[in-house]
Amino acid sequence: MNKSVISFIVVIIVLAAAGFLILKSPVSVPAPNSVVPDVKQNVENYLRTNISTLSPVKAVLGGTWYVVSTTVDLEKNSGTVVYEDGHIQEIKNFFYTTDAKGEVISLTIE
Repeated sequence: MNKSVISFIVVIIVLAAAGFLILKSPVSVPAPNSVVPDVKQNVENYLRTNISTLSPVKAVLGGTWYVVSTTVDLEKNSGTVVYEDGHIQEIKNFFYTTDAKGEVISLTIE
């Protein structure tokens, strides 16, 4: 065979092998929500942990406030919290701010 034909075949084989290896190599895809903080969960946790000091209403008869349910509007940085102390129940709106990591900086219950 002619040297140019052999060289051409070798080049084709090398290119085919390189293409196969490139297409076969795994693609790195970031895990879902690995970068995006779970702001909703952070807000809910913050409310549950701090409801006694955040509530504008004092608990009665020695009760302690605890959160029954929450709704969080991520677009408006607000929500509604339902909480009670075993004697009375409150439903209040709240507003919050978060830092770049999604941690609650401030939360105010109206």
